Amino acid sequence: MTVQIGVDLRNTFGPELRRLMLKTGSITECLDDIGMSLETSTHRRFEDEQDPEGNAWKEHSDATIAKRGEGAPILRDEVDLYDSISHKVQGAKVFVGANRTYARIQQLGGEAGRIGARVTIPARPYLGISADDEREIGAIVQDHLRGSA
Repeated sequence: MTVQIGVDLRNTFGPELRRLMLKTGSITECLDDIGMSLETSTHRRFEDEQDPEGNAWKEHSDATIAKRGEGAPILRDEVDLYDSISHKVQGAKVFVGANRTYARIQQLGGEAGRIGARVTIPARPYLGISADDEREIGAIVQDHLRGSA
C-alpha cells in the first residue's frame, strides 16, 4: 500500500505552464524539479516533526516512550518511511508519496495492530503543500520560463 498526494498545477500555474509548454515543448523537467523540491520539504517535515501547516506532530504515547526511550524521533525510529519518500511525473501532475505499508496510517491516523492488541495511531501528516512549497513551486516555474533552471 502507498500513500501519495497529486499536485495538479493547472489551477494555480496554468497560464505559466502553458507558456512554458509553448516555449519548450514540455513541462516534464519543470514538474520533475517541483517533485524534487516537494521531496525535500517532506523530508524537512520529518526532521522538524511537523505537518505542512507547521503544526507539531502528536507526541509519542507512553507505551512508545517506554519502548523507544525519551526523545526518540517521531516517525524516524527507523528511516524506512523517510527514505521511501519519492515523486513521479504523470502528464501535468507530479505525485509525491511513500511506499511503505504503514505510510497511510502515519499520514491519516487510525487503528492498527492485531486483534486483541490494537492501538490508535494519531495522524501525523507529512505529505502536503505548505505556503512555502507554493512559493517555491512558483519560483521553479518562473525559473523554467526564464530558461535558468
